[in-house]
Amino acid sequence: DVHWSYDGSTDGQDKWVDLCTGYSDCGGQSQSPINISGAIPDLTLPGLDFNYSSTTTEIENNGHTIEFVCEAGSELTIGTKTYQLLQFHYHAKSEHQVDGSYHSLEVHFVHKASDTDYAVVGVFFEPGEENELFTEFLAHFPTEKGTYTDTTEINLAGLLPENKSFYHYSGSLTTPPCSEVVNWYVLKNEISASATQIAQFEGILKNNYRDIRNLNGRTIYSRDE
Repeated sequence: DVHWSYDGSTDGQDKWVDLCTGYSDCGGQSQSPINISGAIPDLTLPGLDFNYSSTTTEIENNGHTIEFVCEAGSELTIGTKTYQLLQFHYHAKSEHQVDGSYHSLEVHFVHKASDTDYAVVGVFFEPGEENELFTEFLAHFPTEKGTYTDTTEINLAGLLPENKSFYHYSGSLTTPPCSEVVNWYVLKNEISASATQIAQFEGILKNNYRDIRNLNGRTIYSRDE
């Protein structure tokens, strides 16, 4: 694998596009993340129907993020299309901005359809009440690089806000190869975690976020529940 970083002088994010030919999308016109502003309400957008089962996960600290690889069986249906949940991972601080402001953390739930289409759901964390489920996750976060199997069943639905109102736009993966194949759904409502929990996470991994990309004429839509 080609080595990349967020802030390195030779392999940092402004150099991704030059690291190998497979990363050419990193310089594309439909990149993520973006600053979400001026979203247009669209009542015709289908809602997000999450069908997440409690799952055991394989946890990987790959040096870029903490990634939870999920067993098959958790799905997201949007309209007539169903996506399988592959994995979810964390960024600190958030990658997306809303009206120019960052959040403390952003979780990305990465789903893939039977074609090459991806649906990634972004959920923001903000300091507030302690989050019991997040405590469970923190207990399993590997502090060193490597892959660890976790047999604890985790109720993933607890990482989603009850209200699933969202912003939607077409974009990309936020890490190399930055493929422009992602339907983004960024949830408007945040999940709370205590300041201590957020600091704990940042102690393991922080500043693993990509800078804001230009919108380049794309439209941002929104749907309220």
